[in-house]
Amino acid sequence: MKLKIVDGFKIRNTIDTDFSGVGSHADYPYIPLEEMWIDKFLKEEKTLFLALWKFERSMRGKPFRLIREKAKKTFASRKPSKILVTKTLKKGSLTIRYVDGASVRKNLDPYFLLGGHDLVYSYIPKKEIWIDIQADPRDHKYTLIHELDERERMAKGLTYNNAHDFALATERMARRKDGIADFTRG
Repeated sequence: MKLKIVDGFKIRNTIDTDFSGVGSHADYPYIPLEEMWIDKFLKEEKTLFLALWKFERSMRGKPFRLIREKAKKTFASRKPSKILVTKTLKKGSLTIRYVDGASVRKNLDPYFLLGGHDLVYSYIPKKEIWIDIQADPRDHKYTLIHELDERERMAKGLTYNNAHDFALATERMARRKDGIADFTRG
């Protein structure tokens, strides 16, 4: 497996808004076979992501929710620890926290990437959205737009998959509106 450090911000604005920051051909068909791409903001954690890739391969054919739960038990310390919060905002009844994603991956969930909210991640307190401060700061605005839209749709009854698809479209429109996106194929 060849490891390639990439500019995830550029990928999210040109090829794939849904690029989480790490993946292989199995996750994203545009990544060449036998390559793993890791966003430059995650390069210090490449050992974790290579281990996760091997772990996933050992569980090939199993549902991702099962893989994720086993990965949490295998890779997260599960020791009580404080997650570093650098900024907290309120948006209506929601609390937005900008958190150290590396500590979330180390202690709670190795798959926490870019951001998340309480209706998807059980470890995020009710009515909270977390944004990974390690991600490219230019992505923070769009991750928040995505998480707010997705959470609102899920609160109204949409499944995660459907809410995620709508949130991606909303995020992509915001990137275009701000003039940072150049999706040559659509």
